Amino acid sequence: MAARRVRIHTRRLAVIVLIAATITPVFNVLTSETSVRSAIQGLIDGIIVSLLVVGYLEFLRDGHWRAWFRRLGFWTDLCLSSSIVLALFLLGRGLGQVVTHHDPRLLVTSLGDAHLLYALPFFVVLAVTIQFALKMNRMIGVNVLRYYATGIYHQPTAEERVFLFLDLQGSTQLAERLGSATYFELLRRFVDDLTEPLLATDGEIYQYAGDEVVVTWPMALGIREANCVRCFFAIRAAIDREAARYARDFGVVPRFRGGLHGGPVTAGELGDLRQQIVFVGDILNIAARLEAHAKETGLDLVVSGALLDRIVLPAGVEAAVRGDLAIRGKTVPVKAYSLTEADSVTAPALAPSPRGSS
Repeated sequence: MAARRVRIHTRRLAVIVLIAATITPVFNVLTSETSVRSAIQGLIDGIIVSLLVVGYLEFLRDGHWRAWFRRLGFWTDLCLSSSIVLALFLLGRGLGQVVTHHDPRLLVTSLGDAHLLYALPFFVVLAVTIQFALKMNRMIGVNVLRYYATGIYHQPTAEERVFLFLDLQGSTQLAERLGSATYFELLRRFVDDLTEPLLATDGEIYQYAGDEVVVTWPMALGIREANCVRCFFAIRAAIDREAARYARDFGVVPRFRGGLHGGPVTAGELGDLRQQIVFVGDILNIAARLEAHAKETGLDLVVSGALLDRIVLPAGVEAAVRGDLAIRGKTVPVKAYSLTEADSVTAPALAPSPRGSS
């Protein structure tokens, strides 16, 4: 799963390097001298600087150092990252001069280059734009920024999607026992631990609603290699791997139930003061009811028969008939199945979680 995250970071790095390698030679020619030499210098500078800066942002700041940076306040984070990015720009530009002129002294003397008066403001604008795009992508969702930018949902759009509703078991009791602040930290860590399974199965977060998380896929992507099913059990495995850490820090290992359904929905941008992309349709209501049934009956994951018919289950996952479930507001019952992993080993919860609590 970590490999999937690396591929995503690498792909973004490649795109930004390509953009920088295209823009910087043009900038150099316009602000320095109209020559091939100037364009080549810009190309080399653009590649080196973008590799350093975006490599830091993608693999260190949002990679290995992500947990540490998340503890910083917004302005502290911004000032520290901006200082690091500025230092990397100056280093990369100096290295570019060394590469083209084969003179190591230029690593220092390039700081007094008159062209820096043009290059520095240009880089600051470019760096702020890149950081803004990465932060917005992180804040509103991996794919949502692309949806807004391309205008896919500017007008209501009909499509088929899969929705997975996840709900923490015994959340009311946990909140009372831990206190709201500690419970929130538990919830935040749980949501953080969803990252790798979501990346590995191409899922995207649709929304957080208290202790409930809704994951979605376009239909073709959700049923491909049973991504929507594998996601649930990958999350279960991720939590089990961290069971000792949860027990140490919170005295409890979080458990959750799931409901899974898919079909036609209408999607579009909604809101004025606060805009978001909203999916509307019976599909979401049914997925939520299936999740509620899983919670009430102590099952792991309940999936509709209509969706299960379109999925080839992964090896080791077994389906059991739950019968036709009456769904409030629906005249036709929904055929449902429970899904379990054969021979799975689940770490026991360390706090009572009464069935049906929320």
